[in-house]
Amino acid sequence: MQPRIQFNASSIQALVPFPRNTYTLCPIIHPAHHTFPPAHTRPRFTLTTPAPSPAQIYNDYFGPAMFTPWAKNLVEQSTPSAGERVLDLASGTGLLTEQIAPHLGESGSIVGLDFAPPMLAVARNRSISGPSVEWVEASADAIPLPDDSVDRVYCQQGFQFFPDRAKAASEVKRVLKPGGSLAISLWASVDEIPLWHQMFKSISSFLDVPMDVAAKPFTFGGSAPIQTMLEDAGFSDIDITKRSSNSVFGPPESFVKLTVMGAAAAIPAFGELSDEEKQSLIARVESENNDLIESAVQNGNVNMGLTSFTATATA
Repeated sequence: MQPRIQFNASSIQALVPFPRNTYTLCPIIHPAHHTFPPAHTRPRFTLTTPAPSPAQIYNDYFGPAMFTPWAKNLVEQSTPSAGERVLDLASGTGLLTEQIAPHLGESGSIVGLDFAPPMLAVARNRSISGPSVEWVEASADAIPLPDDSVDRVYCQQGFQFFPDRAKAASEVKRVLKPGGSLAISLWASVDEIPLWHQMFKSISSFLDVPMDVAAKPFTFGGSAPIQTMLEDAGFSDIDITKRSSNSVFGPPESFVKLTVMGAAAAIPAFGELSDEEKQSLIARVESENNDLIESAVQNGNVNMGLTSFTATATA
Protein backbone atom coordinates (compact mmCIF):
# COMPACT_ATOMS: atom_id res chain seq x y z
CA MET A 1 0.00 0.00 0.00
CA GLN A 2 1.48 3.36 -1.06
CA PRO A 3 1.91 5.76 1.88
CA ARG A 4 -0.22 8.90 1.96
CA ILE A 5 1.61 12.06 0.95
CA GLN A 6 1.58 14.59 3.77
CA PHE A 7 1.03 18.24 2.87
CA ASN A 8 1.65 20.50 5.86
CA ALA A 9 3.54 23.60 6.85
CA SER A 10 6.34 21.66 8.51
CA SER A 11 7.36 19.74 5.40
CA ILE A 12 8.77 20.69 2.02
CA GLN A 13 5.91 21.81 -0.21
CA ALA A 14 4.80 21.97 -3.82
CA LEU A 15 5.52 18.68 -5.52
CA VAL A 16 5.50 19.22 -9.27
CA PRO A 17 6.52 16.41 -11.64
CA PHE A 18 9.39 17.12 -13.98
CA PRO A 19 10.95 14.99 -16.73
CA ARG A 20 12.80 11.84 -15.68
CA ASN A 21 10.16 11.22 -13.03
CA THR A 22 11.77 13.33 -10.29
CA TYR A 23 10.45 15.83 -7.80
CA THR A 24 10.74 19.57 -8.09
CA LEU A 25 10.51 21.14 -4.67
CA CYS A 26 9.79 24.66 -3.46
CA PRO A 27 11.14 25.64 -0.02
CA ILE A 28 8.83 26.56 2.82
CA ILE A 29 7.54 30.13 2.89
CA HIS A 30 6.70 31.46 6.33
CA PRO A 31 2.88 31.56 6.78
CA ALA A 32 3.09 35.20 7.91
CA HIS A 33 4.27 36.30 4.46
CA HIS A 34 2.15 34.26 2.04
CA THR A 35 4.03 35.44 -1.03
CA PHE A 36 5.19 33.42 -4.00
CA PRO A 37 8.76 33.79 -5.31
CA PRO A 38 9.00 34.13 -9.10
CA ALA A 39 9.02 30.71 -10.75
CA HIS A 40 12.49 31.17 -12.28
CA THR A 41 14.04 31.90 -8.83
CA ARG A 42 12.72 28.82 -7.02
CA PRO A 43 15.48 26.33 -6.14
CA ARG A 44 15.10 22.94 -7.72
CA PHE A 45 16.42 19.74 -6.16
CA THR A 46 16.41 16.39 -7.88
CA LEU A 47 15.64 13.33 -5.76
CA THR A 48 15.68 9.69 -6.74
CA THR A 49 12.20 9.02 -5.30
CA PRO A 50 9.58 8.69 -8.09
CA ALA A 51 7.18 11.62 -8.20
CA PRO A 52 3.58 10.85 -7.22
CA SER A 53 1.11 10.56 -10.06
CA PRO A 54 -1.61 13.19 -10.54
CA ALA A 55 -4.09 10.58 -9.30
CA GLN A 56 -2.08 10.10 -6.09
CA ILE A 57 -1.89 13.88 -5.54
CA TYR A 58 -5.63 14.09 -6.24
CA ASN A 59 -6.23 11.42 -3.60
CA ASP A 60 -3.85 12.73 -0.94
CA TYR A 61 -4.43 16.47 -1.37
CA PHE A 62 -8.04 16.84 -2.48
CA GLY A 63 -9.21 13.75 -0.56
CA PRO A 64 -8.94 15.10 3.02
CA ALA A 65 -9.98 18.62 2.02
CA MET A 66 -12.91 17.89 -0.29
CA PHE A 67 -13.88 14.34 -1.02
CA THR A 68 -13.70 12.39 2.22
CA PRO A 69 -15.84 14.85 4.26
CA TRP A 70 -18.44 15.01 1.51
CA ALA A 71 -18.33 11.21 1.06
CA LYS A 72 -19.21 10.81 4.73
CA ASN A 73 -22.16 13.16 4.23
CA LEU A 74 -23.36 11.23 1.17
CA VAL A 75 -23.30 7.95 3.10
CA GLU A 76 -25.20 9.61 5.94
CA GLN A 77 -27.87 10.67 3.44
CA SER A 78 -28.24 7.12 2.13
CA THR A 79 -26.80 4.61 4.59
CA PRO A 80 -26.30 1.06 3.30
CA SER A 81 -27.20 -2.06 5.27
CA ALA A 82 -25.12 -5.12 6.04
CA GLY A 83 -25.00 -7.63 3.21
CA GLU A 84 -25.96 -5.23 0.42
CA ARG A 85 -24.32 -5.17 -3.00
CA VAL A 86 -23.26 -1.63 -3.85
CA LEU A 87 -21.99 0.13 -6.97
CA ASP A 88 -19.67 3.10 -6.49
CA LEU A 89 -19.94 4.78 -9.89
CA ALA A 90 -17.02 7.01 -10.92
CA SER A 91 -15.23 5.62 -7.89
CA GLY A 92 -11.96 7.38 -8.63
CA THR A 93 -9.32 6.48 -6.05
CA GLY A 94 -11.84 4.78 -3.75
CA LEU A 95 -12.43 7.52 -1.18
CA LEU A 96 -16.19 6.98 -1.16
CA THR A 97 -15.83 3.19 -1.25
CA GLU A 98 -13.79 3.48 1.94
CA GLN A 99 -16.74 5.21 3.66
CA ILE A 100 -19.32 2.72 2.38
CA ALA A 101 -17.45 -0.44 3.35
CA PRO A 102 -17.85 -0.39 7.18
CA HIS A 103 -21.64 -0.49 6.83
CA LEU A 104 -21.73 -3.63 4.68
CA GLY A 105 -19.83 -6.17 6.76
CA GLU A 106 -18.17 -9.26 5.34
CA SER A 107 -21.39 -10.40 3.68
CA GLY A 108 -21.62 -7.26 1.53
CA SER A 109 -19.85 -6.37 -1.70
CA ILE A 110 -18.83 -3.26 -3.61
CA VAL A 111 -18.07 -2.70 -7.27
CA GLY A 112 -15.93 0.40 -7.76
CA LEU A 113 -16.27 1.48 -11.39
CA ASP A 114 -14.21 4.16 -13.12
CA PHE A 115 -13.00 4.78 -16.67
CA ALA A 116 -9.56 6.12 -15.62
CA PRO A 117 -6.83 3.49 -15.06
CA PRO A 118 -4.57 5.85 -13.03
CA MET A 119 -7.41 6.46 -10.55
CA LEU A 120 -8.10 2.74 -10.26
CA ALA A 121 -4.39 2.05 -9.74
CA VAL A 122 -4.51 4.17 -6.58
CA ALA A 123 -7.80 2.57 -5.52
CA ARG A 124 -6.36 -0.95 -5.81
CA ASN A 125 -3.65 -0.01 -3.31
CA ARG A 126 -6.28 0.95 -0.76
CA SER A 127 -6.75 -1.40 2.20
CA ILE A 128 -10.48 -1.91 2.80
CA SER A 129 -11.78 -4.30 5.46
CA GLY A 130 -15.14 -6.06 5.49
CA PRO A 131 -16.94 -6.49 2.18
CA SER A 132 -15.44 -7.85 -1.00
CA VAL A 133 -14.37 -5.04 -3.33
CA GLU A 134 -13.94 -5.31 -7.09
CA TRP A 135 -12.42 -2.48 -9.10
CA VAL A 136 -13.72 -2.29 -12.67
CA GLU A 137 -12.53 -0.15 -15.57
CA ALA A 138 -15.61 0.78 -17.59
CA SER A 139 -17.76 3.65 -18.80
CA ALA A 140 -20.81 4.88 -16.91
CA ASP A 141 -22.97 4.64 -20.03
CA ALA A 142 -22.23 0.92 -20.41
CA ILE A 143 -22.10 -0.52 -16.88
CA PRO A 144 -20.95 -4.17 -17.14
CA LEU A 145 -23.43 -5.51 -14.58
CA PRO A 146 -26.67 -7.49 -15.04
CA ASP A 147 -30.12 -5.93 -14.74
CA ASP A 148 -31.50 -5.67 -11.17
CA SER A 149 -28.18 -6.75 -9.65
CA VAL A 150 -27.31 -4.09 -7.04
CA ASP A 151 -29.10 -2.75 -3.98
CA ARG A 152 -27.59 0.71 -3.94
CA VAL A 153 -25.64 3.04 -6.23
CA TYR A 154 -23.51 5.99 -5.19
CA CYS A 155 -21.87 8.54 -7.44
CA GLN A 156 -19.81 11.31 -5.88
CA GLN A 157 -18.98 14.15 -8.28
CA GLY A 158 -19.10 11.98 -11.37
CA PHE A 159 -22.13 12.85 -13.48
CA GLN A 160 -20.70 16.19 -14.61
CA PHE A 161 -17.91 14.28 -16.38
CA PHE A 162 -20.10 11.75 -18.20
CA PRO A 163 -20.40 12.46 -21.95
CA ASP A 164 -23.97 11.07 -21.99
CA ARG A 165 -25.54 11.83 -18.60
CA ALA A 166 -28.99 10.59 -19.59
CA LYS A 167 -27.57 7.24 -20.72
CA ALA A 168 -25.58 6.90 -17.50
CA ALA A 169 -28.70 7.59 -15.41
CA SER A 170 -30.62 4.97 -17.39
CA GLU A 171 -27.82 2.47 -16.87
CA VAL A 172 -27.92 3.11 -13.12
CA LYS A 173 -31.69 2.52 -13.13
CA ARG A 174 -31.18 -0.72 -15.09
CA VAL A 175 -28.66 -2.28 -12.70
CA LEU A 176 -30.56 -1.30 -9.54
CA LYS A 177 -33.03 -3.77 -8.10
CA PRO A 178 -36.64 -2.52 -7.99
CA GLY A 179 -36.85 -0.28 -4.95
CA GLY A 180 -33.06 0.12 -4.87
CA SER A 181 -31.49 3.40 -3.79
CA LEU A 182 -29.42 6.01 -5.60
CA ALA A 183 -27.35 8.76 -3.95
CA ILE A 184 -25.34 11.26 -5.98
CA SER A 185 -23.54 14.53 -5.32
CA LEU A 186 -22.66 17.35 -7.70
CA TRP A 187 -20.79 20.59 -7.02
CA ALA A 188 -22.66 23.85 -7.31
CA SER A 189 -21.48 26.42 -9.85
CA VAL A 190 -17.93 27.72 -9.51
CA ASP A 191 -19.54 31.17 -9.37
CA GLU A 192 -20.34 30.34 -5.74
CA ILE A 193 -16.64 29.82 -4.91
CA PRO A 194 -14.97 33.23 -5.47
CA LEU A 195 -11.36 32.06 -5.17
CA TRP A 196 -11.69 29.14 -7.56
CA HIS A 197 -13.87 31.22 -9.89
CA GLN A 198 -11.02 33.68 -10.37
CA MET A 199 -8.39 30.93 -10.57
CA PHE A 200 -10.34 29.08 -13.23
CA LYS A 201 -10.75 32.32 -15.18
CA SER A 202 -6.97 32.55 -15.26
CA ILE A 203 -6.71 28.91 -16.25
CA SER A 204 -9.35 29.31 -18.96
CA SER A 205 -7.44 32.24 -20.44
CA PHE A 206 -4.10 30.40 -20.31
CA LEU A 207 -5.51 27.26 -21.95
CA ASP A 208 -7.64 29.29 -24.39
CA VAL A 209 -10.66 27.13 -23.60
CA PRO A 210 -14.19 28.04 -22.43
CA MET A 211 -14.75 28.40 -18.71
CA ASP A 212 -16.94 25.27 -18.63
CA VAL A 213 -14.00 23.22 -19.93
CA ALA A 214 -11.49 24.55 -17.40
CA ALA A 215 -13.98 24.34 -14.51
CA LYS A 216 -15.56 21.04 -15.56
CA PRO A 217 -16.31 19.75 -12.02
CA PHE A 218 -18.63 22.72 -11.40
CA THR A 219 -20.70 22.64 -14.60
CA PHE A 220 -23.67 20.35 -13.99
CA GLY A 221 -26.05 23.26 -13.61
CA GLY A 222 -27.87 22.97 -10.28
CA SER A 223 -30.92 21.16 -8.91
CA ALA A 224 -33.25 21.52 -11.92
CA PRO A 225 -31.16 19.44 -14.35
CA ILE A 226 -30.57 16.84 -11.63
CA GLN A 227 -34.33 16.52 -11.10
CA THR A 228 -35.01 16.26 -14.84
CA MET A 229 -32.27 13.70 -15.43
CA LEU A 230 -33.50 11.39 -12.67
CA GLU A 231 -37.17 11.73 -13.60
CA ASP A 232 -36.41 10.97 -17.25
CA ALA A 233 -34.52 7.84 -16.19
CA GLY A 234 -37.56 6.61 -14.25
CA PHE A 235 -36.54 7.31 -10.66
CA SER A 236 -39.06 8.25 -7.97
CA ASP A 237 -38.90 9.75 -4.46
CA ILE A 238 -36.30 12.25 -5.67
CA ASP A 239 -34.96 14.46 -2.90
CA ILE A 240 -32.37 17.15 -3.65
CA THR A 241 -30.59 19.17 -0.97
CA LYS A 242 -27.95 21.90 -1.16
CA ARG A 243 -25.28 22.11 1.51
CA SER A 244 -22.17 24.21 2.13
CA SER A 245 -19.12 23.35 4.19
CA ASN A 246 -15.66 24.78 4.80
CA SER A 247 -12.64 22.96 3.38
CA VAL A 248 -9.01 23.36 4.43
CA PHE A 249 -6.44 22.93 1.64
CA GLY A 250 -3.10 23.41 3.32
CA PRO A 251 -0.44 26.15 3.00
CA PRO A 252 -0.85 28.83 0.30
CA GLU A 253 2.60 28.27 -1.21
CA SER A 254 1.53 24.81 -2.46
CA PHE A 255 -2.15 25.53 -3.13
CA VAL A 256 -2.00 26.47 -6.82
CA LYS A 257 0.58 23.84 -7.73
CA LEU A 258 -1.26 20.97 -6.09
CA THR A 259 -4.61 22.17 -7.41
CA VAL A 260 -3.25 22.07 -10.96
CA MET A 261 -1.42 18.76 -10.52
CA GLY A 262 -4.39 17.07 -8.84
CA ALA A 263 -6.82 18.41 -11.43
CA ALA A 264 -4.71 16.77 -14.14
CA ALA A 265 -6.08 13.42 -12.92
CA ALA A 266 -9.68 14.37 -13.64
CA ILE A 267 -9.84 17.22 -16.15
CA PRO A 268 -8.53 16.41 -19.67
CA ALA A 269 -7.52 20.00 -20.44
CA PHE A 270 -5.05 19.85 -17.53
CA GLY A 271 -3.79 16.34 -18.13
CA GLU A 272 -2.81 17.13 -21.73
CA LEU A 273 -0.33 19.83 -20.70
CA SER A 274 3.40 19.17 -20.78
CA ASP A 275 5.39 19.64 -17.59
CA GLU A 276 6.75 22.97 -18.84
CA GLU A 277 3.23 24.15 -19.71
CA LYS A 278 2.05 23.18 -16.23
CA GLN A 279 4.86 25.27 -14.74
CA SER A 280 3.85 28.26 -16.87
CA LEU A 281 0.20 27.79 -15.91
CA ILE A 282 1.05 27.62 -12.21
CA ALA A 283 3.12 30.81 -12.44
CA ARG A 284 0.30 32.63 -14.25
CA VAL A 285 -2.40 31.57 -11.79
CA GLU A 286 -0.22 32.45 -8.80
CA SER A 287 0.67 35.91 -10.10
CA GLU A 288 -2.91 36.79 -11.08
CA ASN A 289 -4.54 35.51 -7.89
CA ASN A 290 -1.95 36.05 -5.15
CA ASP A 291 -3.97 38.66 -3.24
CA LEU A 292 -7.13 36.57 -3.36
CA ILE A 293 -5.28 33.47 -2.17
CA GLU A 294 -3.74 35.42 0.71
CA SER A 295 -7.20 36.64 1.74
CA ALA A 296 -8.36 33.02 2.05
CA VAL A 297 -5.59 32.02 4.47
CA GLN A 298 -6.56 31.20 8.04
CA ASN A 299 -4.06 29.76 10.53
CA GLY A 300 -1.53 29.22 7.75
CA ASN A 301 -3.87 27.28 5.45
CA VAL A 302 -6.11 28.14 2.51
CA ASN A 303 -9.77 27.85 3.56
CA MET A 304 -12.71 27.78 1.16
CA GLY A 305 -16.42 27.24 1.50
CA LEU A 306 -17.66 24.63 -0.98
CA THR A 307 -21.27 24.01 -1.96
CA SER A 308 -22.68 20.76 -3.31
CA PHE A 309 -26.04 19.29 -4.30
CA THR A 310 -26.98 15.85 -3.00
CA ALA A 311 -29.77 13.85 -4.59
CA THR A 312 -31.33 10.60 -3.38
CA ALA A 313 -33.86 8.60 -5.36
CA THR A 314 -35.56 5.21 -5.61
CA ALA A 315 -35.46 2.88 -8.61
